[in-house]
Amino acid sequence: MNKTLSNFIYQSIFQITKLLLPFITIPIVSKALGPSGVGVYNYTNSIARYFVLVAGLGIGIYGNRQIAINRDSELKLSKTFWEIFLMSFIISVVSLLTYFVVVSFSEDRVYFYYQSLIIFAAVFDISWFFMGVEDFKKSSLSSLGGQLISFILIVLFVKDKDDLGIYILIQGINILFSQLIMWAFIKKYITFIRASFKSVLKHFFPALQYFIPKIAIILYTNLNKTLLGWLDTSEAVGFYSNTVQINGILVTLITTLDLVLLPKMSNLFSQRRINEILKVLKYSIHLQLFFSIPLAFGLLTIAPKFVPWFFGTRFEFITKTIPLVAPLIVVIPLGIAVGRQYLVPMNRVKVYNMAVINGAVVSIVTNFALIPIVGIYGAITATILAELFVTVTRMYAFIKESSFKFNIPMIFKSVISGLVMYLITSRFTLDWSASIKTTVVQVIVGVIIYMVLMTLLKANPLYELIKSRGKSFIN
Repeated sequence: MNKTLSNFIYQSIFQITKLLLPFITIPIVSKALGPSGVGVYNYTNSIARYFVLVAGLGIGIYGNRQIAINRDSELKLSKTFWEIFLMSFIISVVSLLTYFVVVSFSEDRVYFYYQSLIIFAAVFDISWFFMGVEDFKKSSLSSLGGQLISFILIVLFVKDKDDLGIYILIQGINILFSQLIMWAFIKKYITFIRASFKSVLKHFFPALQYFIPKIAIILYTNLNKTLLGWLDTSEAVGFYSNTVQINGILVTLITTLDLVLLPKMSNLFSQRRINEILKVLKYSIHLQLFFSIPLAFGLLTIAPKFVPWFFGTRFEFITKTIPLVAPLIVVIPLGIAVGRQYLVPMNRVKVYNMAVINGAVVSIVTNFALIPIVGIYGAITATILAELFVTVTRMYAFIKESSFKFNIPMIFKSVISGLVMYLITSRFTLDWSASIKTTVVQVIVGVIIYMVLMTLLKANPLYELIKSRGKSFIN
């Protein structure tokens, strides 16, 4: 098994676990805390995330890329690691101290203090290193350990609305544990090298280039919760958060391949093997669409019967909002794929930044204009428009530079198969009650219908992938 395929499997196991565990914890949390409690958590978390953003600077992507470029020399690798980590450490500590000063004036300061754990975790974050050396096993297992601890603690201790503070602490402990455990594996790769202040400082401005899009990204992914909590109610934040939460889980699962391929693409670029980058990207995009299109139709199919038993009857309102964001399951992964697999490895930072800046501007304007008028629907509209602008900007630049062409017949067959799946499955279960049994049957029937149709239409890329044992795009 080659390294990329191995990494993909480790990341897939981790992402699938991330997908499965919430199917137990989300119902527990939603039913215990209610829309208001979920809203308070997400509102305070959205504020803390701004400080996590500052703590991380642009180091996640920049560090990943630098480690991938220097990984063939232990001396260069060690030197690069300590320089980037020390810069990250200093910035993170300053961000944490600033956070404590700012939130001390809030009425919800106790919850804000609990949220500080996620900023503290950023102080020790070295996940970018393991991604850069393409050792996804370590980062995946560390994150999985944190997820399992969090899962057990939530099941044991989150029982009602008075456990909101406990829930926030558990989520922070999850992230902190995941970051700390990775330090046990670092000595295999590097030796200690004393870094001078000058050598640390030289990484600041290059990393800052990747910080600009991170600011924009958090503005159009996090600002919605902040403004809803400010301009509307905590209950509205709870409805919005759970609306986009399922989408986020599915998008994360789909984009596993992009995360795995980023260091590989950076390494190929350092060797000027541009044609191979384009070949890999073309195949991975279409493989991604093969999964994302039916997932979007699948979410439309299950939402009416899924929400009442999963989130609880107090969240039944979101059966109206989940279908609105379902298309983003297709849109978001496309933009991420081009960003991670082409723009970042090719060092096209200007285009990468412009895409997310466009999205942030659209999000800010739409949120301020619509939330006071239509509340949660304004936040949802802002989310959809922002993600569309990001993906369209990235795809336009990519197609213009590379002459990339979509496989329109394959995409058309995927859409038709997904639509037929939706119509048949919805009709078949129309009079069924909202229960876990109904959802399981809908998923199984939907998968079978889609796979059979795509195979009959000779548009199933999995057949080609299995036939070639993955050699066509991951060698």
